[in-house]
Amino acid sequence: MKRKMDFDVIVVGGGPVGCAVARDVAAAGRRVLVLEEHREIGVPVQCAGLISERTLKISRAPAGIVLNRLRGALVYAPGEKVLRLEGKDVYALVVDRRAFDRSLAEQARRAGAQIFCDARAVNFTYGPGGIQVEVRNGNAQAQTRRFSCRLLIGADGHNSLVARLLGLSRPRERVSLYAAEVLLPRDNGRLTQRLARIFLGRGLAPGWFGWIFPTGGNRARVGVGASPLAGENGTQPKPPRLLFEQLTARYPAIFEGMQVLQTTGGTVPIGLLERTYAERVLLAGDAAAHVKPISGGGLYLGLRAAQDCAATAVEALDAQNFSAEFLSAYQARWEAAIGMEIHCGLKHRETFLQMENEEMDFLISFLNRPVWQKLILKYGDLDHHSRLAARLAFVPPWAARFLNAGLKTLLRGMRKAE
Repeated sequence: MKRKMDFDVIVVGGGPVGCAVARDVAAAGRRVLVLEEHREIGVPVQCAGLISERTLKISRAPAGIVLNRLRGALVYAPGEKVLRLEGKDVYALVVDRRAFDRSLAEQARRAGAQIFCDARAVNFTYGPGGIQVEVRNGNAQAQTRRFSCRLLIGADGHNSLVARLLGLSRPRERVSLYAAEVLLPRDNGRLTQRLARIFLGRGLAPGWFGWIFPTGGNRARVGVGASPLAGENGTQPKPPRLLFEQLTARYPAIFEGMQVLQTTGGTVPIGLLERTYAERVLLAGDAAAHVKPISGGGLYLGLRAAQDCAATAVEALDAQNFSAEFLSAYQARWEAAIGMEIHCGLKHRETFLQMENEEMDFLISFLNRPVWQKLILKYGDLDHHSRLAARLAFVPPWAARFLNAGLKTLLRGMRKAE
């Protein structure tokens, strides 16, 4: 006799990806619980909220969450050069990220999923017929509650407790971010309201970049990131908060008079995980490093993989087969859908991490010509960086770095073969 479980599926993490999985599994008539550690869905905001039209469509979120439509970008080299990319098409949407998250949560609720906020999963135990999940709320005196499920979905972010306790793969790199919602009273001209701003430099944003995403009027989202792999002379980069201050001081014409309304932080997991499944367990979203290695955006890749996660979960429930072998179909599915995009991004990221400021300056200067600007605008895709990267792979000095890295990889492979 099969033991009665509280739920068919428990999703740990109430972000967009976790709620998308919960929505689709619940829509198939299954009992689903979402555990969100924060008191509200969408709070705190830990994302710049830059997405594509494609992402908005697959999220099923309403168009009313769009705050601004961007038609290009200004890319600032470490020196004084600026690459201006501006087209007629909309290349990115700046959205109300809190409303975006809440839309996905409401979709999950309407499909039949239960969502518990202020509910932090603290332990997982395999038992007869399923997994026991221990849950606490934010109150230090709170009693521990326990829920059981046949299948556990870890959508609990870059530092996934599900992945850690169950011994699943972890991302190889974590980029730390610091960002703020700001008022830029001196930057409210029409020309720059339709353009993102990207700032490059090994000292300014080691292994990453700084950004301004205008949200309309004189409001904007400003941030910067740093990778532990990009410290100079083997040292760790400065904390992102100091880099943020450094960025705003470096460009007084842009940031003078800036008023910070709200600050936030975050971490971007970078890597291609070899195993995002185990017996009765699947990982999704940042927990599975479903993130673009070049930009750090995770909503499109995460939501696309969420479809495969939900489909695999429903098939496992139908077959009553929760073995690692059966659930490995999920790995094959998402790798077929988005794995090559992540792999391509990682290869170009290796090249970027090696570039010196002088090379970035030269690259921006080289690309700042009509023929290259048109090519970038034609093939630039917020979700599929590989489409443009393939056409820029042989632009000097990118080519020298890229080919040199590829040659080193080839030689390492030959040595192992010997």
